[in-house]
Amino acid sequence: MILTNHRKRRLPAFPLLLLLAAWGTHCGSSSSPSDGNGDTDGSELAYTPCALEERAGQFTVELGDGSTSVQGRVLNGVVPSNVRQVEAQEGPCRLLRGRSLFCNPACGASQTCGEDGVCIPYPTPQDVGTVQIRGLKAALSLTPNSAKFYFNGGSSLPHPGFDAGAALTLEARGAEVPAFSLRGRGIQALAVPDAPITVERGKTVAVSWTPPSDPGAARIQIVMDLAHHGGIAASLECDAVPDSGSYVIPAGLITKLLDVGVAGFPKITISRRTADSTDTSAGCVELLVLSQTERELTLPGLVSCSSDEDCPTGQSCQSDLTCR
Repeated sequence: MILTNHRKRRLPAFPLLLLLAAWGTHCGSSSSPSDGNGDTDGSELAYTPCALEERAGQFTVELGDGSTSVQGRVLNGVVPSNVRQVEAQEGPCRLLRGRSLFCNPACGASQTCGEDGVCIPYPTPQDVGTVQIRGLKAALSLTPNSAKFYFNGGSSLPHPGFDAGAALTLEARGAEVPAFSLRGRGIQALAVPDAPITVERGKTVAVSWTPPSDPGAARIQIVMDLAHHGGIAASLECDAVPDSGSYVIPAGLITKLLDVGVAGFPKITISRRTADSTDTSAGCVELLVLSQTERELTLPGLVSCSSDEDCPTGQSCQSDLTCR
């Protein structure tokens, strides 16, 4: 549905080939394989990651601090526990909370609890054939390892591995999942100030970064996680934010997230990325081209710890990694 508001068509399967390449709401645009070095479709790339309830696979091309990495996998279905409930929403920001799925009798080792309390087979990784990424500064073809995971661990890329604005294409030649194709765009590395970010009840949180000279198809995703180590599956996620250099997270959602609870080492993750997606026989599969950074958050009164030595005199490090 990306460019023409239609689902992306699947490519025909290649029977004897084992060759392939490489949290929005849609699945993506039509794109066919080519023998060129990049995306030959001149139409604008829309920002369309998979919806959580449809995402069965993801590939990423990530611009890291000192290297460019490519990795991904496709499962034969959606893991129900990965689909979180939207508890509140304001603009592009949503408060997401983990759901309690209960099955009686309990599910077996190779099962997971699905919708309506019914056990289902746990989704397993699929071979999508050889994955080829076109448009990088060096040719890259990936084959799955024994766990059917794709990564360029043995195939180093120049760094950065692509030029800003470069047209990228991921082509999966098909095996257990029929062939498919996805598009991306080269992005500029994300630069975020080192200044501390304070989170307080009833107050907005301003996030800033250096905007690119030409954002093109790139958007910003902001994920705030205050209780990861406490086992509370809740986060505040703002997606498809314009890459303009700043964004203010609403105070009401900040307060609701604090109400869920906090734990040690709260963090915020900011990503610049392009996103394309397509339907496959396994479910929706997406390609993200991204650069991201993490920052620790400051919460008044919260002291994070890894051991008692990190805590003030008279306090000890708790199981949620906070001093009390």
